[in-house]
Parts: sequence; structure tokens; C-alpha cells
Amino acid sequence: MKRSSLISLIAIIISFSQSLMAQSEHSQERDVSKPTNFYTFIDNNFEINSTPNSTVSGYRANLTFSFSEKHLLLAELPLMYNSNTDKFGIGDLRLRYFWLPYKDYSKTLGAFGPSIDIFAPTGNFENGLGTGRWILAPGLTFGIMGADWIQFFPVLSYQYLSEVTGLKSDINNSALHGATFQVITPIVFSKKVFTQLTPTVGIEDFRKADQFNFKMEMLFSYGVREDFWLNIFYKGAFKQDFHSLRIGFTTYF
Repeated sequence: MKRSSLISLIAIIISFSQSLMAQSEHSQERDVSKPTNFYTFIDNNFEINSTPNSTVSGYRANLTFSFSEKHLLLAELPLMYNSNTDKFGIGDLRLRYFWLPYKDYSKTLGAFGPSIDIFAPTGNFENGLGTGRWILAPGLTFGIMGADWIQFFPVLSYQYLSEVTGLKSDINNSALHGATFQVITPIVFSKKVFTQLTPTVGIEDFRKADQFNFKMEMLFSYGVREDFWLNIFYKGAFKQDFHSLRIGFTTYF
């Protein structure tokens, strides 16, 4: 066989193998209900946040990039309007990295990995568009496989909040050290419908150990297509009388 023919044959075999691999990957159904399944996607959300002192609404873009099954990077950009101050601008930017060294859903302990959340105080605190604080939250996530239709993902995080930057008022300003514990609980109704219930307990400042707070998050997702989902999200911090509602859509790549 001539050398040129051999090269052509090898090229055809490689091309055919790549085609089969691509078809195989495409045929694998996504399971987007589990937070330890890493995919590349864009979230687009329109939201309203209500407290006794202010109402903040706007748009939140979330780009999540999966380098592999073990590495995930998230970047979040909110564009907010505060109706009380009549100010519009960028909110606090968020960056999250998640490493998943272990995943085996056939075991009771189906996943484990560390992560770190970073919030930058890009939102103007005086205008009511941000917290004014750097927030660093390293954490550990576990996956407990209850059944095909329900799983539990406990997340334990330490939380550091810096002093409020650019503060003009005379309110007490100090760095805070705290922690949160949450359990992300996917409940799968079908291949196209699932919810996530996430109760969270936390303390913002270890020096005030009696000031525990409770939050509840609820997500409802409907898959129009395998790569396009509609979402409704609610978050309530009842002690602070804080309520947040988001309506949006997710596009997977």
C-alpha cells in the first residue's frame, strides 16, 4: 500500500471514530437536576428582591463553564435597579470554582468536592446596589444518593465578609466571620420536570452565636428541549423579611 493511501486510510478511520464519539456524547442525556453534574450553560434571569427598606429588580446573567467532569467555573453579572434610591447599575460580581475529585452515583456517598465562592463589591453600597463587602466562602459539597427521584447534597461553607468599602455613613463597620450549612435536594418528577429545595442555616458573625438565620430556596425547572430549560426560583430569608423571585431560562451547550 502506498504511503499516501495509508495516510488517507488513517485519516478516514480517525474521522469516523471522532464522529462516533460525538454521536455518543450527544446521545447521552443530560441530568441537570444534580448540582455535581457539570455542564456549560448560560442562565438568563429577571428578578425582583424585596426587603422592608428597599426593592431591587433587574437582570442577572450567569455563565457556567465546565472544563471537564471534575472542574467547573461560574461567573455571575447582575444589572440592578433600586426603586428607593432610583439608581441603576452593576451589582456585586460573583466568581465560583468547583472541583469534584470523586463521583460515583452507584454508591450512597455519590460525590464529594471542594469549592470557593468569591463576591466582589462592584455594586454601589450607598445606592443600594451591593453589599459593599468582599465575600469569600470556601466550602465542601457531598452527594448522598437517596433514590433515582431524590438526592441530597449537603454543603458546608466558611464565610468571610470584609469591611464595607467606601462607606460614608457612621454605622458600625467591621469584618465578619461566619458559616452556612445547606442541603440542596433535587426532586425529579420526569426527564423534563424537577425541583430543588434548599434549606439553609447560617450565622454571619461567630461573635453573635445566638443570631442564627434560616433561608429557603425553591427552584422549579421545565425542559422545553434537552438544551433549553425554563426556571422559576424563590428565595426567602424570613428573619430579615427578605424575598427574591427570579424567572428565566437556561441554555446548555
